[in-house]
Amino acid sequence: MFFIVWLLLIGYAVFLAPGGGTDPIVSSIFSGDLGAIDPLVLAVFNSLGLFPLMFVTLLLLNDRQKWPAWPFALLSFGVGAFSLLPYFAFGSRQVDKKLRTPTWLVRFLGSRFWLIALMLFWVINTLTLLQGFSLAAYQDAFFASGLVSVMTVDWFVLWGLSIYTVYRFYPGAKRKSLAWIPILGPVLVLFLNKKATQ
Repeated sequence: MFFIVWLLLIGYAVFLAPGGGTDPIVSSIFSGDLGAIDPLVLAVFNSLGLFPLMFVTLLLLNDRQKWPAWPFALLSFGVGAFSLLPYFAFGSRQVDKKLRTPTWLVRFLGSRFWLIALMLFWVINTLTLLQGFSLAAYQDAFFASGLVSVMTVDWFVLWGLSIYTVYRFYPGAKRKSLAWIPILGPVLVLFLNKKATQ
């Protein structure tokens, strides 16, 4: 299933996403004219930096699978779900391995300090929306910008992967339904089930 989603995501990015000409959102980002970008577009763009932080936390706290998780988790900072889907498709099969993540890093990633920091990052990004946003403007950007189009699809795939990851690695966790809240939810599950992260 993950392999099929990966192929569909690549197919969408290459063949279906808007392209050609100058991407207006990319131009605004590189020129520093962030005021020209709808706050919802900015919030989604920024969240693609928060999802990898969350996946680094989830995957490294449970890195006992067939393939090491850290290369895929780190690559997700640049290419999002494009790097994580192959891991989930082929490398995340449960094997009898010792946790690869160093003890000091496990302690840090499972610490209240780090989990609260992730929550604060989410809150700060969400405050972007208080500037006022327009779904119509987002729709226009989606069809005009290849970046917005691909990152939107990528966002939904990352959201689904985060829910799957929580339910897979923490099946007995309290309030694991919170994982359905994008980014914040999985972090809350870890925070409320701190002993499970150690």
